[in-house]
Amino acid sequence: MFWRGLFGAGYGGSSYVVEVDFFDFGEKVRLYRDGCLAEEQKSPARFVLDDGAVIEAAMALYGMKRAHLVASGRARALLPLPGTAEALRLAFDREHPVASRVIAAVSWAVLVVVLVTQIPNLLNSLAQGAAWLGIPLGFSVPTFALSEWLNTLLGALGIVAGLDRGLRMVHSPLLDD
Repeated sequence: MFWRGLFGAGYGGSSYVVEVDFFDFGEKVRLYRDGCLAEEQKSPARFVLDDGAVIEAAMALYGMKRAHLVASGRARALLPLPGTAEALRLAFDREHPVASRVIAAVSWAVLVVVLVTQIPNLLNSLAQGAAWLGIPLGFSVPTFALSEWLNTLLGALGIVAGLDRGLRMVHSPLLDD
């Protein structure tokens, strides 16, 4: 449910499904036509259909940046298939729109806070790791004086917020890459 995404659409009398495995480091995107594997590409993928229409799919760190069918110059999003985490998040959004918007706003705010407070820690850790490997980088980025428990909490909240954004297929290059 959480490691695999399935997005589908009917087009030209056929059923198309895009499948991605979010833990596949090769970032393979598979296209199925009427239940049979039609093609496999690396993300970002661009599958050209028989009549020239295109299915575009691009993976983010978690979730999808894009999963669209482009035909006659118009793009429409592929819908998450039932049983996937994305479909559950979409159903929650339909059934509880206000709560969904609150969660979305909190996710965005959490990611901004995590970006500002945790990126300096990450850069310093990378510099220390490089020095340990014998590659002295000789720099240190100023960090916020946060307690360990707060840094850990922010990291965990950042993962949950990123997961929510991924499930909603919301992508921002500043926050999600």
